[in-house]
Amino acid sequence: MKAPQPDPELERTARLLAVGVLVFRWVAFAWMVVLAVTRGQPFAHPALAASALAAIGGWTAWLTLARAHDHPFAPVGDLLLATGLVLVSGVVVEERTLLIGTPFFASAYPVAAILVWGAARGPVAGGLVGLVLGAALVAARPLNGVPLGDLGAEQVQGLASSAVIFVTAGIATGVVSRVLARSAEHVRAATERAARLAERESLARRIHDSVLQSLAMIHKRGRELASEGPVAPGQVLHLAELAAEQERELRALVVREAEAAPEGMVSLRAALEREAASHDPAVEVSAVGPIWLPARRAEELAAAVRQGLENVRAHAGASRTTVYAEAEDGWITVSVRDDGRGFTYDEAALRRDGKLGLLASIKGRVEELGGELRVDTAPGRGTELELRVPEEGP
Repeated sequence: MKAPQPDPELERTARLLAVGVLVFRWVAFAWMVVLAVTRGQPFAHPALAASALAAIGGWTAWLTLARAHDHPFAPVGDLLLATGLVLVSGVVVEERTLLIGTPFFASAYPVAAILVWGAARGPVAGGLVGLVLGAALVAARPLNGVPLGDLGAEQVQGLASSAVIFVTAGIATGVVSRVLARSAEHVRAATERAARLAERESLARRIHDSVLQSLAMIHKRGRELASEGPVAPGQVLHLAELAAEQERELRALVVREAEAAPEGMVSLRAALEREAASHDPAVEVSAVGPIWLPARRAEELAAAVRQGLENVRAHAGASRTTVYAEAEDGWITVSVRDDGRGFTYDEAALRRDGKLGLLASIKGRVEELGGELRVDTAPGRGTELELRVPEEGP
C-alpha cells in the first residue's frame, strides 16, 4: 500500500507561515545586535552576551539554510533557547539595570518560539509557551538583582503587558494556523467534488453520444421495418446485436463508480477519456480501474496518446480505434490500436523525412518517463502502439 500523499495546500500553508516566522527571526536578531552595539555602558558579562548572540545567530542560520522549520526538535529547541535568552538577559547587564527601563536585550526574539508553537501545535500550545516566557521575564528581574517586591506599579504593569502580549501572540498564531489549515481542507474537498462532477458529466456525455443515439437509431429503424411488411431475419438480427452491444456498454458505464482520487494523484483513465472525447471517428477507451498516477506522469502519458490518436486521424484511415490501459507489477501499459491502413515502421526513414510526431511526441515522452514504445504495424493490417512506463520515476 502506498503511503498517503501530503496535502499540497497544507504544505503551502506551512511554508508560508514558516517564511513569515523566519523573516521575524532575522529582524529580531538584527535588533538584538543593534541594542548590544549601541549600549551606553558595557555588559557586566560581555563574554556571556556574545555567546548568547552567537547561539541565536547560529540557530537562526541553521533553520534558514537547512530549512528545518518542520524538524521535530525545532519547536523544543526554540523554547529552550528563548527561555534561556530571557534569563541570560537579566544576568549580562549591570545589577538593577532592568529597574530603570533600559531597553531589554531579548525583547523581541523569544516571540519567534511563541509563533512556532502556535503555528505547529495550535492556540493552546501557543498560549502556554507565551505563559512560560512571561514567567521567564518575571524571573529575569531577580537574576538582575531586582527583588520582585521592589517593583513599582509601572514595572508590574510592564511585565503584565509583556506576558499578555506573549500569550495573545501564541493564541492568535494558533487560531490563524488552524483557520488556514481548514481553508486548505475546504479547497481540497472542493477540488475533489469538482473532479467527481466532471466524472459524472463525462459519464453523461458518453451515454448521450453512444447509447442514447444508438437506441434512437434502433427505434427509428424498427418503426421503418415494421411499416415495410415482411422483414428479413438478417435485419432483425442486426438490430438485436446493436441493442446487445449498447446494453453491454451501458452496463459497463453504470457499474463503474466514481472514486475519490488519492491526494496528489489523478486518474489516467479519466485523462485518456478526455483525450478520446474530441476525436472523430469515436475512440473506445477501456482501463482496468482508474489507474492513479502523479499529475505530471498522467499528463505526459495522455499527451503521448493524444499524438497517437492524431496520427490515426490524419494518416490511418481507420474505422475503429481503441485505447486500453492497465497497471501491473509497478508498470503502466497503454495500447492504442486501429484497423487502418498501417505503414512500414522505420525510424531512420521517419527522421529523414522529417516525420517526427511519432518519434518526438510519443517515443520521446515515453522514454523521458523511463519507459519504452513498441510499434506493431505493417501495410494493410492496422497499427498498435504500446506505451509502457513505470508508475513512479523521473
